[in-house]
Amino acid sequence: MYACTSLKSLSSNTCSPALKELCATQCINLQEFSVTFASTDGLDLALPDSWNGNELPSSILNKTNLGLFEFPLIECLVDLPENFANYIWLESPLNGELDHSITLHKVLSSPAFITLKHLIISDIPMLSEISDNISLLSSLEALELSCIGIRSLPETIKYLPRLYRLNVIFCKMLQSIPMLPLNLVDFTVLECESLEIVLSSMDDPYDKPNPSTVILRDCKQLDPHSYQTVLNNAIVAIELGATGEDNSSIQYLLPDMPGRDHRFHYRSTQVSITLELPPNLLGFAYYLVLSQGSLGRSARFGCECYLDSSSVERICITRFPGPDMFRSGMLYGNEIIILMKSDHVVLWYDPVSCNQIMKAVEEIKAINDVNSTSYNPKLTFRFFIDENKTPYEEVAIKECGVHWIYKKETVPPTRKLKQHVFGTSMASLELDVTKGLRYLLE
Repeated sequence: MYACTSLKSLSSNTCSPALKELCATQCINLQEFSVTFASTDGLDLALPDSWNGNELPSSILNKTNLGLFEFPLIECLVDLPENFANYIWLESPLNGELDHSITLHKVLSSPAFITLKHLIISDIPMLSEISDNISLLSSLEALELSCIGIRSLPETIKYLPRLYRLNVIFCKMLQSIPMLPLNLVDFTVLECESLEIVLSSMDDPYDKPNPSTVILRDCKQLDPHSYQTVLNNAIVAIELGATGEDNSSIQYLLPDMPGRDHRFHYRSTQVSITLELPPNLLGFAYYLVLSQGSLGRSARFGCECYLDSSSVERICITRFPGPDMFRSGMLYGNEIIILMKSDHVVLWYDPVSCNQIMKAVEEIKAINDVNSTSYNPKLTFRFFIDENKTPYEEVAIKECGVHWIYKKETVPPTRKLKQHVFGTSMASLELDVTKGLRYLLE
């Protein structure tokens, strides 16, 4: 019943047990809601953000196990019981001129939120602060903050023991991000144009886990030192992923800024590169520089890999898509369009395809050894973006390359970096020594 603006009352004494979703958002005149649900297990319930009652509808007050509950951020949410919903979505209340930080502080300590797994807070531009007591949400697994007026995230966010996904989207005033939980797997920041400083949560990135997915899209004000540390953590995550037992892919999307060149062993402005593999190689990661422009939400980039044998025969080993890095865009007609406002660099490591390629190379080497052939097989990588027509200038591949991952006994880890704030100046000597050490070793 989305945007049924004349609707004033919604009530029923009976309800089909088959009902799984009830949406009454944008029903700006809805004043009464009384529905006797047969069951609320897994039910998605969305009520209008214009709800102006001082109490929650009695028909939902004592219910539990909803799938999703969408409601304005008002104080009566404190009356919800434990295990009320798996997913709560808070939106701007009717009075959007007030700072709702105090209300949020009260709500976060209430029973329904202590047991919550997924939380979205969106479209509350006057919400200037997420309160420190968010650390009470010990069951929280995913947090999304969208279109709110915060300048920073609370430092206590690092104490959330189960948080594995954090998305911050269109928060135009966000300037800094504190230490993040060590168990975080997926970290996305989209179009937070004022973001400058991020705090590293890793005093030794080789000892602690790094997120396997990091997306910082259109964060053009990112401090250079912040950028370098994020980039360093990306390389560490890739190298640890290649030497560990986890077969998860690792993917980073970052603004293309100065200082990334020495991280990669081969760079080309062509979309196809042919390489002779170095000895003692464990695997490799890829990188692309994507131009500013637009692409459809369904567009994907990827790579084809060919093996050149001693017989000058080229064999296609695998063709695989890259990670899905393009999240959230604008609606143009019937399609979601992703608009990249600047060049971005993509790093990704795919253990499945990497192992497949390395196995094929080793098989060719074994055949050459039997035949007493000294030819070292070569690999050709061809990167691509699926065809995509948009009303704007399309994204193109400007540069590509690889980062070699050597076996542990061949290349020890780089010099350990001390914990520091992205944006707090590091001694240039430490960066130079680290960079020089890696060049010498690799």
